[in-house]
Amino acid sequence: MNLVGNRSQFERLLTTVGTYWGNRLPRPEGGDCVVVEALHQDIRVIMRNLVVANAIRCVVPSRLVVVTGTDEQWSETLWQDFDVEHVRSLAGAFGASEVLNVHELAGNLDAGAVAGHLPADFEGPPTRRRVPPVDPALLRRFVDATVCRLNLVPRLSPAAGADPAYLARHARGAAFSAFYDELFDAVTPVAFVTSHVDYDQWGLAVESAMRRDVPVVHVQSTGSLKAYTLFPEKRTGQVSYRAELTRQIGDYFERAVWPNRRILRASAELVTWRAKGNLGRPSWWRAGAFAAAELQNEVERDQLRAHALRRLGFELDRPVVTVFNHAVSDALGTNVEVFDDLARWFEETAEYAASDITANWVFLDHPSQFRYDSTGFFEQVAERYAGRSHMVFRPSVAISKNMLWSLTDLGVTVRGSVSNELPAFGIPVIQAGWSEWSSCGLSFVAEDRPSYWSLLETAIAKAAKGRPVLGEEQRERARLWLWFYRCATDVTSPLVPAWDTGAGNELLRTLFINMSHVESDGDPLFSSVTRMWERREPFLTRFDLLSPDALASATFPLRSS
Repeated sequence: MNLVGNRSQFERLLTTVGTYWGNRLPRPEGGDCVVVEALHQDIRVIMRNLVVANAIRCVVPSRLVVVTGTDEQWSETLWQDFDVEHVRSLAGAFGASEVLNVHELAGNLDAGAVAGHLPADFEGPPTRRRVPPVDPALLRRFVDATVCRLNLVPRLSPAAGADPAYLARHARGAAFSAFYDELFDAVTPVAFVTSHVDYDQWGLAVESAMRRDVPVVHVQSTGSLKAYTLFPEKRTGQVSYRAELTRQIGDYFERAVWPNRRILRASAELVTWRAKGNLGRPSWWRAGAFAAAELQNEVERDQLRAHALRRLGFELDRPVVTVFNHAVSDALGTNVEVFDDLARWFEETAEYAASDITANWVFLDHPSQFRYDSTGFFEQVAERYAGRSHMVFRPSVAISKNMLWSLTDLGVTVRGSVSNELPAFGIPVIQAGWSEWSSCGLSFVAEDRPSYWSLLETAIAKAAKGRPVLGEEQRERARLWLWFYRCATDVTSPLVPAWDTGAGNELLRTLFINMSHVESDGDPLFSSVTRMWERREPFLTRFDLLSPDALASATFPLRSS
């Protein structure tokens, strides 16, 4: 964590945090322990993890163990100033009994070591379980994804396995896994709380916890407070943490949200219209007026559409397919996908488009492409098809949201947020992979490659004939998802300022005021965590979604006709 604000304010925050939590946490009995990672430099990320961990400790009295640290590669790629001592101070204020530097402890050991990662004075009970180590193929998957992310490349070269830098990263990944195995075996883990579930330093901890049937809580970096939890008894044997949650979220949506659509309809409409100019993630890169979609009806959309088609040099009588490129090195292989990697999907889709002149094709880069790709991948693909008049490649920020929404007849992605945003406004989307919402019936999700190409062919043919591709039910489900994501599973608590508060003096001042003057009685954080924990639900909820009475009293009232 880098120091935010000035030192005196940070010290005052530490005192305030220590006072607040020191008087609220029950004294732990036995060896129960909540393990939480503080492996990100942003204080907002760390504090969200620690707040959720302490709320769990209020439900299950237990001690707190924090893992932190960084290495040269992570620092060079992502961090500006990761200060382990600041993390230690903050963790101590939250009541941590131990703060372990995972990078330091793992880095001092040979890759093959299976013991000795914990410091000699670590106060844990004797080892109680013997769980087999990580599967070598799974370890390699995490290492490969990490190397791609750290090197900002969409895929590894065939010779990467013999590269000394790759071998060193693999050894470090094996040491991470061994450290986490030893840590979870040395305590009685109640939960593992983390901000990420991918890459070596986070993902191997998640994998180690899952092998030991430890609940894993994934705290999100958006909104007020959002967190997903995978309880071991709810797992169904999916390929990853994210895949397990995709299924569970879909099941819950079908059970608690869709049957109550009449009660929720007015709230869903309100959230959808607010989302047209949303300033928060996942649309944070389209902030301000540039983000707003002010179109009010089909006439306005058609007028802007005709202008956009002419501007791009497209045929006016063809449908427009917009393909949204991903951050090509981001979290590779962490959910179900029908292509080998995100780059392969983009390349093969462009190849398909080149031979399909029944549609106009727009290919957009990721708005943060430079943070995820050092190879010029998007530009290279664009160059291959420079002479195709029915294909254009553009930076995503070069097309306004108004124009994009007017132009697009069909969206295509793997797991991008457009697959829940576009359907809410009547625009169908095809997914070549799973996202957290892809089991909720909003989009068309391909099962495999043949299914993907078939979905594309069918949707384009329908659009070319002016036939609807998206059903009314899908549109309503998408609007309900926006409500579900931005309202129902976004918990407002004075202990967690909204993400957009930033990480500077304003955050410190807000926290100081709230923790000094707002009592915990009635704080939705505690009731939400208790409800999630006792019911074993896959996420935090602002109120009881399984109670129609609670829904009716908490949502926007229906207007009389």
